[in-house]
Amino acid sequence: MSHARIRQVARNWRHIAVGSSMVSSMMLATGCATSSVSHASYATRTAAADSKVRDALNRERAIDPSSIPVNTVGVLPLNVISADTAYDALGFGVAALITTDLSRSAQLVVVERLHLAAVIRELDLVTTGRVDSSTAPRVGRIVGARRIIVGDLTIGSNGALKIGSKVANVTSGVVDASLSGDATVNQIFDAQKAMVFRLFDALGVTLSPAERRSVERRATQSLAALVAYGKGARAEQARDLTAANSYYRAATKIDPNFTEAAERAAAVSGVAVDEAPAPESILRAIAISRDLVNRPTTSLVGSGIDVPVSRQQLITITISVRTP
Repeated sequence: MSHARIRQVARNWRHIAVGSSMVSSMMLATGCATSSVSHASYATRTAAADSKVRDALNRERAIDPSSIPVNTVGVLPLNVISADTAYDALGFGVAALITTDLSRSAQLVVVERLHLAAVIRELDLVTTGRVDSSTAPRVGRIVGARRIIVGDLTIGSNGALKIGSKVANVTSGVVDASLSGDATVNQIFDAQKAMVFRLFDALGVTLSPAERRSVERRATQSLAALVAYGKGARAEQARDLTAANSYYRAATKIDPNFTEAAERAAAVSGVAVDEAPAPESILRAIAISRDLVNRPTTSLVGSGIDVPVSRQQLITITISVRTP
């Protein structure tokens, strides 16, 4: 793809028609169904999440972690460690994919992103760089999640990727499970799925065949779309809904089948999107997708038990479990 074509694609995303206002129907738990949601109801739900978090902060010392249901879980944005700023938002995108996948299980109650975003803003965790396993138990108490998932994406200059996650137990305050695996950036979707199946194991969840098939479905296979989606999730968390809408729409333009991005765009579509030039970061994301996603890949390097993610490929990933 020529640079002129890349820029044309980036310009075109501004004109995408999102379609009907369909968005994931989520109160406290993140669900899999969709329903019509207006911007007014989104604002109402956001205000309710803020109010709930502020109330929890005011009575934080009185919260008994053992009273939080054991099947509740929350996923925080992954920290991205990379010299290339084009990857900065991938932690938000991957966390959103993990959240969606975990919600496929009827055995789990996954805390809605609005509530996690509210507590992250209230505690100023992103700007201080303290979204980690030491912070997670406090976040879990405030949002009502027994276990909180945190993690890192480390991306080298040669495209090498290391993905890791930890399951922090809010009751004990320790890490119950630590998972890690090595791949390349263009294998990020394989690595993400492998990580999710390991998380289900660590959380003690056995998926039904239908649930497993649902989890195996790829929301997108475009790195550029995932970068744009991650930027949208980050902007939405910061309450910059105009930017969030722009990035979500960019993701759906890059990959028209990326329904999760279309749903998030619909959720924040009450905010007008002007005709500003496409962000340079989107142009870079498209270039990354061209150069990396479509490149022939090698096997994922790792150790442990093979996790079948698709019929074509087996992913190996390392897991170590520590009991309290």
